[in-house]
Parts: sequence; C-alpha cells; structure tokens
Amino acid sequence: MLKEQIEAFMRENSILKRAVAIQHERQKEYEDKNRELQHLKQLLSQYQEQLRALEVNNYALSMHLKQAQQSSSIPGRFHPDVF
Repeated sequence: MLKEQIEAFMRENSILKRAVAIQHERQKEYEDKNRELQHLKQLLSQYQEQLRALEVNNYALSMHLKQAQQSSSIPGRFHPDVF
C-alpha cells in the first residue's frame, strides 16, 4: 500500500513538473512578446515624430514655393527642373 502511494506521488510529481515547465515556457514567450511590443511602440513613436517633422518641413517648403511664385518677375512661367 505504501508503495502504491509512493508511485501515485511520483506520477503527480511528474505531472506537476511538466505543468511548471509548460507555465515557465508560456511566461518566457509572454515576456518576449511584451518586449517586442514595447520595442514596436517605441518605433511607432519615433516614426510619428518623424512624420510630424516631415509634415512641418513640407508645409514650410510649400509656403516658400508660394512666396517665390508670387514674387517672381515672370508669373506662371517656371523652369520645369526647379518648380
């Protein structure tokens, strides 16, 4: 009877060890995905900042172009390589 209890405990112990190993692997995968998510969020933030800077530069350049067109001595006639 004692031998049967020991065998049952050993089976349960084996099952618990597998369960802990599976949980450990899941936790590791979760942490890896979480790190990747944080990295992607950081990249997104950087790209949004770059986009805003490019939009501001684009607006400034379009204003300079309009100003250059208005002050030009030859209205409506621009060199195709420049404008």
